[in-house]
Amino acid sequence: MGAAIEVGMSAEVAHGDGRDLADELDRLEALGCDLAEIPLIALCVIAGGRILPGPTSRLVAACAGRPLAYSVHAAIGLNFMGEPEHLRLQFDVAVASFDVAARIGARHVVMHTGFCRADAPDIEDRYARQREWLARLGLEAQARDCTICVENIFPFEPDHHTASPSRLAREIAAIGHEHVRATLDVSHGFLHAGACGGDPLAEALALARVSRHVHLHDSFGRPGGDVLGLFAGGARRVRPGRSPPPARLGGDPLRRSDARGALRARDGVRDRAAVELPRGGGADAPSGARAGVGGFARRLRKATASFQPSINLVG
Repeated sequence: MGAAIEVGMSAEVAHGDGRDLADELDRLEALGCDLAEIPLIALCVIAGGRILPGPTSRLVAACAGRPLAYSVHAAIGLNFMGEPEHLRLQFDVAVASFDVAARIGARHVVMHTGFCRADAPDIEDRYARQREWLARLGLEAQARDCTICVENIFPFEPDHHTASPSRLAREIAAIGHEHVRATLDVSHGFLHAGACGGDPLAEALALARVSRHVHLHDSFGRPGGDVLGLFAGGARRVRPGRSPPPARLGGDPLRRSDARGALRARDGVRDRAAVELPRGGGADAPSGARAGVGGFARRLRKATASFQPSINLVG
């Protein structure tokens, strides 16, 4: 039997106490999403590696009784290629994220791969430390029936180094733990290629082999953030990397004719694809989201012809 693919969106909250999360999940349900990605990056549920009972109870209540599946996005600040003295605290924060995930039944915990200065003399040692800590986290995730999905990123600053998608794939393969997998972020890979060189589609294919989660949003593959855009329309014309355009307006490499098979899954693996689409503006924003999810689902069917994906089309 073929693998099933669930399609959803990232929940957006304006308040760290989660008071608007229930309304946001109502919106995602109305759009027909299969899953919602809960942004622990924006919710004040963990402090110093400890779960805060009150905010966490509100999060659990907002998620309860819905047909949605869930993933969670852990703190952006987790960086296991950072300085050794910080890694124990980051480990505790990651484990607390697994505990929150377990409380809402989320099977995937997304966290970013590490980064460091490009001129660091010990980059390979930092990769080794990251593998060691991720392997330890894999055991903690397994005990909570969830999987770490390490997301590829791009150099946020010109003097930063981070793994390309293919390097991240090799790192995850070297760890060799079924509860340490990848999140393929298509746009981040495109931006990494723009900053460091490489074929973004070939890089995506390499990481797809160890991915259990996908973030699909668009960009033009230009990571520089030094272009002035005072208004949304002006920014969209030049679009620095950190401000993604609506789906299909960028240079999404999965639209290339040779992208077939980029998201092919193994039989028996239940994959989840979290589609991050900007809200947009105006009264037609929901219909725009429907069109975006529908277009992705059609491309996904072409890319996964070897099995029967289960996709709830929005609209």
